[in-house]
Amino acid sequence: MSHDKDFKKWIEDVMSKIIENLGLDVDKVRYKVSESINKYMSTIYYVLLQFENKTKEQNEEFPMILKKPLLNVAVAGYINEQFHNEILFYQMYARPDENFPRCFYVDERPPNDSVIALENVNKRGYHSCSYKYNAPLDYTLAAMREIGRFHGKGYVMKKLQRDKFFDIVTRLQEVRYFKTMENDYKLLCNANSTRTVEYLRNHGHDAVFCDKMEALLLNAFDEVMMKTVEPLEPLSTLCHGDLTLDNMLFKTKDDGQYRAMLIDFALIRYSTPVVDLSTYLCLCCPNEIIKDKFFEIMRAYHDALKEYLLEAGIWDMEKYSYEALLDDYRKGGLFGFVIANFYLPVLLGYHIPDVMKQQTDRLGMWEGMKQLKYDDELCKILADTLLILRDLGCLKHIL
Repeated sequence: MSHDKDFKKWIEDVMSKIIENLGLDVDKVRYKVSESINKYMSTIYYVLLQFENKTKEQNEEFPMILKKPLLNVAVAGYINEQFHNEILFYQMYARPDENFPRCFYVDERPPNDSVIALENVNKRGYHSCSYKYNAPLDYTLAAMREIGRFHGKGYVMKKLQRDKFFDIVTRLQEVRYFKTMENDYKLLCNANSTRTVEYLRNHGHDAVFCDKMEALLLNAFDEVMMKTVEPLEPLSTLCHGDLTLDNMLFKTKDDGQYRAMLIDFALIRYSTPVVDLSTYLCLCCPNEIIKDKFFEIMRAYHDALKEYLLEAGIWDMEKYSYEALLDDYRKGGLFGFVIANFYLPVLLGYHIPDVMKQQTDRLGMWEGMKQLKYDDELCKILADTLLILRDLGCLKHIL
Protein backbone atom coordinates (compact mmCIF):
# COMPACT_ATOMS: atom_id res chain seq x y z
CA MET A 1 0.00 0.00 0.00
CA SER A 2 2.87 2.33 0.84
CA HIS A 3 4.32 1.74 -2.62
CA ASP A 4 0.94 2.54 -4.23
CA LYS A 5 0.69 5.79 -2.28
CA ASP A 6 4.24 6.75 -3.20
CA PHE A 7 3.60 6.03 -6.86
CA LYS A 8 0.31 7.97 -6.85
CA LYS A 9 2.04 10.98 -5.33
CA TRP A 10 4.93 10.71 -7.78
CA ILE A 11 2.79 10.37 -10.90
CA GLU A 12 0.50 13.24 -9.85
CA ASP A 13 3.51 15.47 -9.29
CA VAL A 14 5.09 14.54 -12.62
CA MET A 15 1.88 14.93 -14.62
CA SER A 16 1.17 18.36 -13.12
CA LYS A 17 4.65 19.48 -14.17
CA ILE A 18 4.13 18.11 -17.66
CA ILE A 19 0.87 20.07 -17.98
CA GLU A 20 2.64 23.19 -16.74
CA ASN A 21 5.50 22.58 -19.18
CA LEU A 22 3.09 22.30 -22.11
CA GLY A 23 2.01 25.87 -21.41
CA LEU A 24 -1.63 25.19 -22.23
CA ASP A 25 -4.79 26.56 -20.68
CA VAL A 26 -6.47 23.28 -19.80
CA ASP A 27 -9.33 21.89 -17.77
CA LYS A 28 -10.63 18.45 -16.77
CA VAL A 29 -7.19 16.86 -16.74
CA ARG A 30 -7.02 13.11 -16.36
CA TYR A 31 -4.47 10.46 -17.14
CA LYS A 32 -4.32 6.70 -17.30
CA VAL A 33 -1.27 4.48 -16.79
CA SER A 34 -1.90 1.55 -19.14
CA GLU A 35 1.18 -0.50 -18.29
CA SER A 36 4.67 -0.37 -16.86
CA ILE A 37 7.68 -2.45 -17.82
CA ASN A 38 11.19 -2.78 -16.48
CA LYS A 39 13.73 -2.40 -19.25
CA TYR A 40 17.38 -2.80 -18.34
CA MET A 41 17.85 -0.18 -15.64
CA SER A 42 14.69 1.88 -16.21
CA THR A 43 11.01 1.56 -15.47
CA ILE A 44 8.88 2.63 -18.43
CA TYR A 45 5.32 3.84 -17.79
CA TYR A 46 2.87 4.13 -20.69
CA VAL A 47 0.54 7.03 -19.96
CA LEU A 48 -2.37 8.62 -21.80
CA LEU A 49 -2.83 12.27 -20.81
CA GLN A 50 -6.29 13.69 -21.61
CA PHE A 51 -7.61 17.21 -21.07
CA GLU A 52 -9.89 19.91 -22.38
CA ASN A 53 -8.00 22.64 -24.21
CA LYS A 54 -9.88 25.78 -23.18
CA THR A 55 -8.22 27.91 -25.87
CA LYS A 56 -9.26 25.60 -28.69
CA GLU A 57 -12.44 24.51 -26.90
CA GLN A 58 -11.77 20.88 -27.70
CA ASN A 59 -10.61 17.71 -26.02
CA GLU A 60 -7.03 16.62 -26.62
CA GLU A 61 -4.87 13.70 -25.62
CA PHE A 62 -1.15 13.01 -25.55
CA PRO A 63 0.09 9.42 -25.38
CA MET A 64 3.48 9.41 -23.69
CA ILE A 65 6.05 7.31 -21.93
CA LEU A 66 7.72 8.15 -18.64
CA LYS A 67 11.21 6.82 -17.94
CA LYS A 68 12.43 6.52 -14.37
CA PRO A 69 15.50 4.79 -12.88
CA LEU A 70 14.71 1.29 -11.74
CA LEU A 71 14.85 1.15 -7.96
CA ASN A 72 17.74 -0.82 -6.46
CA VAL A 73 19.95 -0.30 -9.51
CA ALA A 74 20.23 3.48 -9.42
CA VAL A 75 23.74 3.32 -7.99
CA ALA A 76 24.83 0.54 -10.36
CA GLY A 77 25.64 0.53 -14.04
CA TYR A 78 26.15 4.29 -14.12
CA ILE A 79 22.41 4.82 -14.42
CA ASN A 80 22.71 8.42 -13.20
CA GLU A 81 25.17 9.17 -15.98
CA GLN A 82 22.89 7.53 -18.52
CA PHE A 83 19.88 9.61 -17.49
CA HIS A 84 22.09 12.70 -17.49
CA ASN A 85 23.15 12.04 -21.08
CA GLU A 86 19.64 11.44 -22.37
CA ILE A 87 18.30 14.52 -20.59
CA LEU A 88 21.17 16.53 -22.07
CA PHE A 89 20.29 15.19 -25.51
CA TYR A 90 16.69 16.38 -25.31
CA GLN A 91 17.48 19.67 -23.59
CA MET A 92 20.38 20.85 -25.77
CA TYR A 93 20.61 18.76 -28.94
CA ALA A 94 17.27 17.50 -30.27
CA ARG A 95 14.93 19.99 -31.96
CA PRO A 96 11.11 19.71 -32.16
CA ASP A 97 11.16 19.61 -35.98
CA GLU A 98 13.52 16.62 -36.12
CA ASN A 99 12.82 12.90 -36.29
CA PHE A 100 12.84 12.18 -32.55
CA PRO A 101 10.06 11.65 -30.01
CA ARG A 102 8.82 14.96 -28.64
CA CYS A 103 10.12 15.60 -25.14
CA PHE A 104 7.42 16.89 -22.77
CA TYR A 105 9.42 17.14 -19.56
CA VAL A 106 12.73 16.18 -17.93
CA ASP A 107 13.95 16.37 -14.36
CA GLU A 108 17.44 15.25 -13.35
CA ARG A 109 17.34 14.19 -9.70
CA PRO A 110 19.73 11.31 -9.00
CA PRO A 111 19.87 8.68 -7.74
CA ASN A 112 16.21 7.56 -7.87
CA ASP A 113 13.98 10.40 -8.99
CA SER A 114 15.15 11.51 -12.43
CA VAL A 115 12.39 11.36 -15.02
CA ILE A 116 12.07 11.78 -18.78
CA ALA A 117 8.63 12.22 -20.37
CA LEU A 118 8.51 11.52 -24.09
CA GLU A 119 5.90 11.29 -26.81
CA ASN A 120 4.66 7.80 -27.53
CA VAL A 121 5.14 7.83 -31.30
CA ASN A 122 2.93 4.81 -32.05
CA LYS A 123 0.27 7.26 -33.27
CA ARG A 124 2.77 8.51 -35.84
CA GLY A 125 3.11 4.98 -37.16
CA TYR A 126 6.40 4.12 -35.46
CA HIS A 127 6.67 0.78 -33.71
CA SER A 128 9.33 -1.50 -32.29
CA CYS A 129 10.98 -3.80 -34.78
CA SER A 130 9.76 -7.38 -34.66
CA TYR A 131 13.38 -8.45 -35.16
CA LYS A 132 15.98 -8.11 -32.41
CA TYR A 133 18.75 -9.51 -34.64
CA ASN A 134 19.18 -10.84 -38.20
CA ALA A 135 17.09 -8.01 -39.63
CA PRO A 136 16.09 -8.18 -43.31
CA LEU A 137 18.02 -5.86 -45.61
CA ASP A 138 15.21 -3.28 -45.87
CA TYR A 139 15.36 -2.64 -42.12
CA THR A 140 19.14 -2.34 -42.20
CA LEU A 141 19.05 0.15 -45.07
CA ALA A 142 16.49 2.24 -43.15
CA ALA A 143 18.69 2.11 -40.05
CA MET A 144 21.73 3.19 -42.07
CA ARG A 145 19.88 6.09 -43.67
CA GLU A 146 18.73 7.32 -40.27
CA ILE A 147 22.13 7.04 -38.59
CA GLY A 148 23.62 8.80 -41.63
CA ARG A 149 21.28 11.74 -40.99
CA PHE A 150 22.02 11.57 -37.27
CA HIS A 151 25.78 11.75 -37.82
CA GLY A 152 25.18 14.52 -40.33
CA LYS A 153 23.36 16.54 -37.67
CA GLY A 154 26.50 16.36 -35.55
CA TYR A 155 28.74 17.51 -38.38
CA VAL A 156 26.42 20.43 -39.13
CA MET A 157 26.36 21.63 -35.54
CA LYS A 158 30.12 21.13 -35.20
CA LYS A 159 30.61 23.35 -38.26
CA LEU A 160 27.91 26.00 -37.76
CA GLN A 161 27.48 26.10 -33.96
CA ARG A 162 30.90 24.95 -32.84
CA ASP A 163 30.83 26.40 -29.32
CA LYS A 164 27.41 24.92 -28.54
CA PHE A 165 28.39 21.57 -30.03
CA PHE A 166 31.52 21.18 -27.93
CA ASP A 167 29.69 22.48 -24.86
CA ILE A 168 27.37 19.48 -25.28
CA VAL A 169 30.34 17.15 -25.82
CA THR A 170 32.06 18.32 -22.64
CA ARG A 171 28.86 17.84 -20.63
CA LEU A 172 28.49 14.20 -21.67
CA GLN A 173 29.30 11.73 -18.90
CA GLU A 174 31.24 8.54 -19.61
CA VAL A 175 29.41 5.30 -18.91
CA ARG A 176 31.61 2.54 -20.30
CA TYR A 177 34.98 3.56 -21.65
CA PHE A 178 37.25 4.57 -18.82
CA LYS A 179 40.27 2.87 -17.30
CA THR A 180 39.69 1.72 -13.76
CA MET A 181 40.34 -1.59 -12.07
CA GLU A 182 36.63 -1.92 -11.24
CA ASN A 183 35.17 -1.36 -14.70
CA ASP A 184 32.75 -4.27 -15.21
CA TYR A 185 32.34 -3.36 -18.86
CA LYS A 186 36.06 -3.98 -19.37
CA LEU A 187 35.60 -7.46 -17.89
CA LEU A 188 32.62 -8.04 -20.20
CA CYS A 189 34.72 -7.15 -23.23
CA ASN A 190 37.73 -9.25 -22.25
CA ALA A 191 36.27 -12.33 -20.54
CA ASN A 192 35.22 -14.30 -23.63
CA SER A 193 36.79 -12.33 -26.45
CA THR A 194 39.04 -15.21 -27.54
CA ARG A 195 36.35 -17.92 -27.71
CA THR A 196 36.06 -17.36 -31.47
CA VAL A 197 39.81 -17.73 -31.94
CA GLU A 198 39.78 -20.96 -29.95
CA TYR A 199 37.02 -22.26 -32.23
CA LEU A 200 38.97 -21.34 -35.37
CA ARG A 201 42.14 -22.92 -34.02
CA ASN A 202 40.30 -26.12 -33.13
CA HIS A 203 38.93 -26.26 -36.68
CA GLY A 204 42.34 -26.03 -38.31
CA HIS A 205 42.37 -22.35 -39.21
CA ASP A 206 45.64 -20.57 -39.99
CA ALA A 207 47.79 -20.64 -36.84
CA VAL A 208 49.51 -17.30 -37.47
CA PHE A 209 46.14 -15.55 -37.87
CA CYS A 210 44.82 -17.18 -34.69
CA ASP A 211 47.92 -16.26 -32.68
CA LYS A 212 47.78 -12.60 -33.74
CA MET A 213 44.06 -12.30 -33.08
CA GLU A 214 44.34 -13.99 -29.70
CA ALA A 215 47.14 -11.64 -28.62
CA LEU A 216 44.94 -8.66 -29.54
CA LEU A 217 41.63 -9.91 -28.16
CA LEU A 218 43.02 -10.99 -24.80
CA ASN A 219 43.03 -7.26 -24.05
CA ALA A 220 40.14 -6.30 -26.34
CA PHE A 221 38.95 -3.46 -24.12
CA ASP A 222 42.20 -1.48 -24.26
CA GLU A 223 43.42 -2.54 -27.70
CA VAL A 224 40.11 -2.33 -29.58
CA MET A 225 37.41 -0.51 -27.64
CA MET A 226 39.37 2.32 -26.02
CA LYS A 227 41.30 3.03 -29.20
CA THR A 228 38.17 3.06 -31.37
CA VAL A 229 36.11 5.42 -29.20
CA GLU A 230 38.94 7.96 -29.10
CA PRO A 231 37.81 11.01 -31.13
CA LEU A 232 39.62 11.37 -34.44
CA GLU A 233 39.24 14.45 -36.62
CA PRO A 234 37.66 15.34 -38.91
CA LEU A 235 35.18 12.43 -38.80
CA SER A 236 34.23 12.47 -35.11
CA THR A 237 30.60 13.40 -34.56
CA LEU A 238 27.91 12.77 -31.98
CA CYS A 239 27.24 9.03 -32.15
CA HIS A 240 24.25 7.18 -30.72
CA GLY A 241 26.56 4.82 -28.84
CA ASP A 242 24.18 1.85 -28.64
CA LEU A 243 22.84 1.41 -32.16
CA THR A 244 20.76 -1.76 -32.04
CA LEU A 245 17.29 -2.68 -33.29
CA ASP A 246 16.10 -2.40 -29.70
CA ASN A 247 16.91 1.32 -29.81
CA MET A 248 15.03 2.09 -33.02
CA LEU A 249 11.43 2.34 -34.11
CA PHE A 250 10.22 1.84 -37.68
CA LYS A 251 7.28 2.90 -39.80
CA THR A 252 6.31 2.07 -43.38
CA LYS A 253 6.22 5.08 -45.71
CA ASP A 254 3.82 5.57 -48.62
CA ASP A 255 6.45 4.28 -51.06
CA GLY A 256 6.78 1.05 -49.08
CA GLN A 257 10.20 1.89 -47.67
CA TYR A 258 10.87 1.81 -43.95
CA ARG A 259 11.76 4.97 -42.03
CA ALA A 260 13.65 4.50 -38.78
CA MET A 261 13.55 6.67 -35.66
CA LEU A 262 16.36 6.53 -33.10
CA ILE A 263 15.49 6.36 -29.40
CA ASP A 264 17.34 5.85 -26.09
CA PHE A 265 20.27 8.27 -26.08
CA ALA A 266 21.87 7.31 -22.77
CA LEU A 267 25.17 6.31 -24.38
CA ILE A 268 25.67 9.16 -26.86
CA ARG A 269 29.32 10.00 -27.32
CA TYR A 270 31.76 11.98 -29.45
CA SER A 271 33.49 9.40 -31.67
CA THR A 272 33.81 8.41 -35.32
CA PRO A 273 30.90 6.74 -37.16
CA VAL A 274 32.33 3.21 -36.92
CA VAL A 275 31.20 3.07 -33.28
CA ASP A 276 27.59 3.01 -34.46
CA LEU A 277 27.99 1.26 -37.79
CA SER A 278 29.99 -1.71 -36.52
CA THR A 279 27.74 -2.14 -33.47
CA TYR A 280 24.65 -2.40 -35.63
CA LEU A 281 26.13 -4.63 -38.31
CA CYS A 282 27.78 -7.10 -35.91
CA LEU A 283 24.72 -7.38 -33.65
CA CYS A 284 21.71 -6.94 -35.91
CA CYS A 285 22.65 -7.91 -39.44
CA PRO A 286 23.02 -11.54 -40.61
CA ASN A 287 26.50 -12.53 -41.73
CA GLU A 288 25.13 -13.45 -45.17
CA ILE A 289 23.83 -9.92 -45.72
CA ILE A 290 27.05 -8.30 -44.48
CA LYS A 291 29.05 -10.54 -46.80
CA ASP A 292 26.91 -9.90 -49.88
CA LYS A 293 25.58 -6.37 -49.30
CA PHE A 294 28.17 -4.54 -47.19
CA PHE A 295 29.00 -1.93 -49.81
CA GLU A 296 25.32 -1.34 -50.63
CA ILE A 297 24.70 -0.81 -46.91
CA MET A 298 27.61 1.61 -46.59
CA ARG A 299 26.48 3.45 -49.70
CA ALA A 300 22.99 3.91 -48.23
CA TYR A 301 24.58 5.36 -45.09
CA HIS A 302 26.87 7.66 -47.04
CA ASP A 303 24.15 8.84 -49.45
CA ALA A 304 21.93 9.88 -46.52
CA LEU A 305 24.84 11.62 -44.81
CA LYS A 306 25.80 13.45 -47.99
CA GLU A 307 22.21 14.55 -48.67
CA TYR A 308 21.90 15.93 -45.13
CA LEU A 309 25.17 17.87 -45.40
CA LEU A 310 24.30 19.21 -48.85
CA GLU A 311 20.96 20.53 -47.55
CA ALA A 312 22.83 22.24 -44.70
CA GLY A 313 25.39 23.70 -47.10
CA ILE A 314 28.47 22.14 -45.50
CA TRP A 315 29.21 19.17 -47.79
CA ASP A 316 32.98 18.66 -48.13
CA MET A 317 33.87 16.04 -50.74
CA GLU A 318 37.28 15.32 -49.26
CA LYS A 319 36.40 15.36 -45.57
CA TYR A 320 33.24 13.24 -45.76
CA SER A 321 34.04 11.08 -48.79
CA TYR A 322 32.77 7.52 -49.14
CA GLU A 323 36.38 6.33 -49.07
CA ALA A 324 37.05 8.19 -45.80
CA LEU A 325 34.03 6.55 -44.16
CA LEU A 326 35.09 3.12 -45.46
CA ASP A 327 38.58 3.66 -44.08
CA ASP A 328 37.11 4.60 -40.69
CA TYR A 329 35.09 1.39 -40.72
CA ARG A 330 38.09 -0.72 -41.63
CA LYS A 331 40.14 0.76 -38.81
CA GLY A 332 37.46 0.23 -36.17
CA GLY A 333 35.27 -2.60 -37.43
CA LEU A 334 36.40 -4.90 -34.62
CA PHE A 335 34.56 -2.63 -32.16
CA GLY A 336 31.18 -4.18 -32.94
CA PHE A 337 32.69 -7.66 -33.01
CA VAL A 338 33.91 -7.33 -29.41
CA ILE A 339 30.41 -6.30 -28.31
CA ALA A 340 28.93 -9.18 -30.29
CA ASN A 341 31.10 -11.65 -28.37
CA PHE A 342 29.18 -11.00 -25.15
CA TYR A 343 25.87 -9.53 -26.33
CA LEU A 344 24.95 -11.52 -29.44
CA PRO A 345 24.64 -14.72 -27.32
CA VAL A 346 22.00 -12.85 -25.27
CA LEU A 347 20.09 -11.69 -28.36
CA LEU A 348 20.18 -15.19 -29.83
CA GLY A 349 18.96 -16.76 -26.60
CA TYR A 350 22.11 -18.72 -25.77
CA HIS A 351 22.71 -16.72 -22.60
CA ILE A 352 19.80 -15.73 -20.33
CA PRO A 353 20.33 -12.35 -18.57
CA ASP A 354 18.78 -13.46 -15.25
CA VAL A 355 20.96 -16.58 -15.18
CA MET A 356 24.02 -14.53 -16.09
CA LYS A 357 23.30 -12.10 -13.26
CA GLN A 358 22.93 -14.92 -10.74
CA GLN A 359 26.19 -16.40 -11.93
CA THR A 360 28.15 -13.15 -11.83
CA ASP A 361 26.66 -12.23 -8.43
CA ARG A 362 27.80 -15.58 -7.09
CA LEU A 363 31.21 -15.84 -8.74
CA GLY A 364 32.10 -12.26 -9.60
CA MET A 365 31.96 -10.68 -13.05
CA TRP A 366 35.12 -12.28 -14.46
CA GLU A 367 34.56 -15.86 -13.30
CA GLY A 368 30.84 -15.68 -13.97
CA MET A 369 31.42 -14.62 -17.57
CA LYS A 370 34.24 -17.12 -18.12
CA GLN A 371 31.94 -19.99 -17.19
CA LEU A 372 29.31 -19.16 -19.80
CA LYS A 373 28.96 -21.83 -22.47
CA TYR A 374 29.81 -21.07 -26.09
CA ASP A 375 28.78 -24.06 -28.21
CA ASP A 376 29.98 -24.69 -31.75
CA GLU A 377 26.88 -23.18 -33.37
CA LEU A 378 27.37 -19.88 -31.53
CA CYS A 379 31.13 -19.86 -32.08
CA LYS A 380 30.68 -20.44 -35.81
CA ILE A 381 28.41 -17.38 -36.09
CA LEU A 382 31.00 -15.23 -34.34
CA ALA A 383 33.87 -16.79 -36.29
CA ASP A 384 32.12 -16.05 -39.59
CA THR A 385 31.70 -12.43 -38.48
CA LEU A 386 35.41 -12.18 -37.73
CA LEU A 387 36.40 -13.70 -41.07
CA ILE A 388 34.05 -11.33 -42.92
CA LEU A 389 35.73 -8.41 -41.15
CA ARG A 390 39.08 -9.80 -42.29
CA ASP A 391 37.86 -10.05 -45.89
CA LEU A 392 36.58 -6.45 -45.74
CA GLY A 393 40.05 -5.25 -44.73
CA CYS A 394 39.24 -4.51 -41.09
CA LEU A 395 42.20 -6.53 -39.77
CA LYS A 396 44.96 -5.28 -42.09
CA HIS A 397 46.42 -2.99 -39.44
CA ILE A 398 46.64 -5.98 -37.08
CA LEU A 399 47.80 -8.73 -39.41
